[in-house]
Formats: sequence, structure tokens, C-alpha cells
Amino acid sequence: MAAKPWQQAAILAAITIAVFSSTLFSQFVYDARLQILTDPFLLNPWHWLDVLSLRVLRMDVLDFNRPVQLASLMLDAAVWGKEPFGYHFTSVVLHAINTVLVWIVMQGIVGKGGLSCMLAAIIFAVHPVVTEAVCEPTFREDLLVVTFSLGSLAIAMRHHAAEPHNAARANSDGWRIVACAAGCFLAAASKESGIVSPLILGMYWATFRRKEPAGFWRAAIGCGTVLVAGFLAARFLLEPHPSAIFESKPSYPGGSLTAAMMIEPQILCLYAQLILFPVNLCADYGLYSIRHLPLPVALSLLVILVAAGICAVRSDRRMAMALAILLLPLLPVSNLIPIYRAAADRYLYFPLAGVAITIALLLDSQWLRSRERMREAALVGCMGAITLLGMACVERQKVWATSLALWEDTYRKNPAAYTAAFGLGEALREVGRLPEAEKAMREAIRLSKEQRGDAWAMLSLILDDQGREAEARETLQKAIQVDPKLADPEGRVRALAMEQPVAADLLRLIKKTEAHRLRAGQ
Repeated sequence: MAAKPWQQAAILAAITIAVFSSTLFSQFVYDARLQILTDPFLLNPWHWLDVLSLRVLRMDVLDFNRPVQLASLMLDAAVWGKEPFGYHFTSVVLHAINTVLVWIVMQGIVGKGGLSCMLAAIIFAVHPVVTEAVCEPTFREDLLVVTFSLGSLAIAMRHHAAEPHNAARANSDGWRIVACAAGCFLAAASKESGIVSPLILGMYWATFRRKEPAGFWRAAIGCGTVLVAGFLAARFLLEPHPSAIFESKPSYPGGSLTAAMMIEPQILCLYAQLILFPVNLCADYGLYSIRHLPLPVALSLLVILVAAGICAVRSDRRMAMALAILLLPLLPVSNLIPIYRAAADRYLYFPLAGVAITIALLLDSQWLRSRERMREAALVGCMGAITLLGMACVERQKVWATSLALWEDTYRKNPAAYTAAFGLGEALREVGRLPEAEKAMREAIRLSKEQRGDAWAMLSLILDDQGREAEARETLQKAIQVDPKLADPEGRVRALAMEQPVAADLLRLIKKTEAHRLRAGQ
């Protein structure tokens, strides 16, 4: 007897949570160390009113433009304080919910359930490219965007054209309109990529429901669009200027829009490779990361992918919806406007839902169904892929478990990245491997062309830890010369440019250096 829908949903959720169970015991790494351990904003209950009233849009805080993300983290902070387990638990549960939502939406697009939809949803659940969004709580915004975007779509899919005198159905549609519009708003307020939610609703209507009365769809899509546009307007009009936290503005990769657009085909091909062969996932991509994809090769591959997409849509119009969910979320992170990270694994979290739907449609295609042996082989191949992806996913979670593991992996895969070298040096210092920490931090200084004061400051602490006080004092002087703000470590903590323990060590070294100067003057 086939499992009931709720049983299938429970199985998907259980598989997702089981695969990510090791993440529950991971430490805070990367941005979580600043936003959760250093920034007092999340732990202050008085800030709830600022977030819920959207006053936070004019405040100089991290994620001021993502109030839903802030509310999510604040809820964890209220329950768990600074304990990592609860934050990771919330993210894993959200990923399980999203896996079920992908399966629900997939069924509506494919037109039926069955094994093909289950397998495709599991691929979404265990693909290693999702680990960045799931394992780092401050990257949870990508999970929230999918929750609200696909939640809105799933609600809209349940709309049925109302009979002229069916008041009960018309009333339920009124609530669906409100829910869809609210979902679009919450998606946009989670992260900028949520602005595509109304477009996805519109694409579903255009692909599947154009022949029915358009009143519901126009209302749901229109209200969602108005709310998203209103939020975007408030976000940019109220943005705090100047900002002590966002001291530097994002820039185009390559330095200009033209240069960025010359690099973007390589980034898109990198994304395609990461989805098909996730062997070089990295926490910090750069030009070094796309060296295996020269521009002519990237353009040729994109032409092939575009041609394949056109053929797929012409063969099966349902593919248009799958490709919309795959491609639309990439638009806000396509470097048409400057962003802080030109490429990241978390940018693929939402598009992977479109990839999963594409797989389900291929498994359900008439061509494959008419060839039973080939379809059986394809299903077995999917099961094999799930096994390999699940194993890679578990291994990738180990990378995000500790700062040292993360930065060792990142530096190995992108040794040209300043962030990777600096993070590795800092992590090595924390575990007491000082000679290695010094080597990594000197490399960070070289990569920054000696223009990053924080690297000089960290090197001074590493030298001081080794008892090389004269070198530490000289290096500290260089750090403050490069960045005078480092003379006030507590100010760097308030600007979320430095963690509190590092600031305490730096302040101690500054005082010790000043005392030495006074003694030398005497």
C-alpha cells in the first residue's frame, strides 16, 4: 500500500533532519561569531518593537534590511541565548520544512506524486550545496526566502476557480490572497532575492492557470508586488547614512559593471558545475575559483545550457515553471548591482528547488515513461546519486563545524583569498598553533598588499603570544598606522569589525606598548 501524503512528507522531513543531525552540535563560525556572539542587538528584547515596526530599516545594525531574518535570530536568542545548538536546530527544521514545500510544489507542477517526486525532493534535501545556508545560522535568510516564496506558491496552487454563487470558496480565496501577498512580503523582508516571489506566482499562473478567471491571480500577484515594492522603497529610502558597520560599500567584481558582466558567465558556469559536480564547494569564491572555466568555455557551456532549456520547454511546458524557480532567484545575485560576495553556495539554495523540480519532470516525462527499463535505470541512478550526495553533504557539514575546519578548507581551495588566509591565521591562533598562524597571517598581509590593518593587528597578537614583544610592538604600530581606528579596539567591536576577545587582547597589547614607551622615555 502506498504511503499517504502526510506519511511521505514525514519521511522527507525525517531524512532531512537525520542527514543534518551532526550540524546540531557544530560551533558558531564565520559571520555568526560577530552577529550572535559579539553584537548585543539580538539579545536585547527592546529591539523586538524596532524589528516588528520596521524601524530597524533606519538603524545601523547588521541585517537592518532583513527584518524577518533578524526576528528569526532574535527568537532563537530569546530561547537559547548564545548556545549554538538551538540556532542550528531552527535552521535544520526550516530546511526540513522547505524540503516538504519543494515536494508539495513539485507535485502541483508535475501533476502527480510518486517515487520520482520523492527522489527529486530528497536530492534537494541532501545536496551538499545547501550546507552553507543550513549550517551557518546568519545565512538562514536563504532558507526563509524559500519558506515564504514556496509557501505562497503552495497556497496559491490550492485555489480553484469559484462557482458564481459559492460564497464559502470565495471567502477562502480571500484568505489565500492575503496569505500569498504576506508570503511575498515576508520573503522580500528575509533577503533581497525574495523580490522574485510575485514573479514566480505570475509564472505559475501564466503556465498553468491562464484559462480560468483571473481575479484571484491578479489580486494575489498584484498585492504581493505592491507589498514587495513598498518594502524595497522603504529599505533604500531609510537606509542609515553614514554607517559605522558598513564602512565600505560593495563593489563590482573586476571593478566595473562591464568587467563584472565579463566575469558573470564564468560564475554561472561555476554554479552549474557545483550543482552537477559539487567537488570544490568553498566559503569564499574568487577569480582563482573560476580559473578552470575560461570565458570562451563558459560562454560555450551557457549556449548549450540555454539551448537545452529551450528544447526542454518546447517539449514540456511544465519545464518553464521549473526553470523560472531555478533562474529567477539568481537575478538579484547576478552582480548587475554590487554585492558583498560575487558568488556563494547559499545563492544556489533557492535555485536548487528548480533543479529538483526539473529532475522530477524528467523522470516523469512521456519519453522516459514509454521506456520502462530506461526509467527504472534512471530511478536507480537517482538513488545512487542521492547516496553520493548525502555522503558528500555529511562531509561538508564537518567543514562548517569549527572555524579551523572552515578556514583550512577555504584556504586550500582558494589560496588567493585574503579572507581565507586571515580566517585561517585567526583560527590557528585560537587553537595555539602559533607558528602556522603567523605564516597564514603574513600571507594575508601579502594578499592585501599590506593595506589591511586588521591583519597587521592580528599578527601583532600572534607575535606577542610567542613572546616576541619587540616585534609585536613594531607590528602593532604598523597596524594603527594603516588603520588608525584600531587604536580603539572597543570601537571596532561596536562597529562589528572585531570580536570581543580579540579586542581585549589588542587593548592589553596597546596598554603594554604604551607602558614600554613611557619606561623608554624615562
